[in-house]
Amino acid sequence: MKFFKDNKILTIILLILSFYLYNNYFILIEPNSKVDKNSRTYINDLYASDERIYNNYLETSEQIIYKKLVSASQNHIPTIYFKSITDELDVKKIYDAIIVDHPELLNFGSLRYKYSTAGDYEITINSATPLRLLTAFNMSRIQRIIHKIKEDTKDLNDYGKIKYVYNWIGKKTKYDKTFTYMSKNQSAYNVFINKNAVCAGFAKACQIIFQNIGIESYGVSGHTTGPHMWNIVKYKGKYYFFDSTVAASISETSEYYYDGLKQTAMKEYMMDNPEWYPEIETTNME
Repeated sequence: MKFFKDNKILTIILLILSFYLYNNYFILIEPNSKVDKNSRTYINDLYASDERIYNNYLETSEQIIYKKLVSASQNHIPTIYFKSITDELDVKKIYDAIIVDHPELLNFGSLRYKYSTAGDYEITINSATPLRLLTAFNMSRIQRIIHKIKEDTKDLNDYGKIKYVYNWIGKKTKYDKTFTYMSKNQSAYNVFINKNAVCAGFAKACQIIFQNIGIESYGVSGHTTGPHMWNIVKYKGKYYFFDSTVAASISETSEYYYDGLKQTAMKEYMMDNPEWYPEIETTNME
């Protein structure tokens, strides 16, 4: 006790640090009830994937590369090599399938690939998150952020939950206009930890949050004025586009601002793989 009395400033700093660590990393929380650690699709405790796209929309050759890339990202292996198993390999389709199926794959950023006349492929994963140890450490912090969102939304109806997530992105994060094309911005990790990202990061983070608070949703890869990623949410048995990137990137005073839920403001949104998704409503939520 004498040490603490003689070092009051240090004691205050230690107390503040202890409080911060407890609330962000050590406080006990209720896990995502959908996660099964024994499932073959398990990545981490943030999200339970059913690998819907992998199971229903990929050819066998595409499934093989999909699995190689998922495994490489999990194990922080930057590059995979393989002999061509098909005349034409649609790497973009495989990439889209992974980011839709596995938003919780925090290290999976963008891809670069080469093809030689000898039939060899080389695909490199541009990592989206820092060192594995740091990612693992911050996993606890992300879980606690999601737990806080669950607590805040537990008494809301579905529309209230959807609206909350949109506003949470708008208040807590910013669109990264400086390092827009960096791989870190493609990950939900950057949204939760660094509070900035681009469309892919926001869509993945929303997908993780929606599952944890009981809203059926899907990640969508497509185009607006350029390549884009957003979400689909289910409300009263119907499906709607949801774009949280607007909340993070456009001021409410801008003429281009909308609340992310108005279908009439998203007429130009085009899905790259519309067969992957249910029919979308064209009118606004009621």
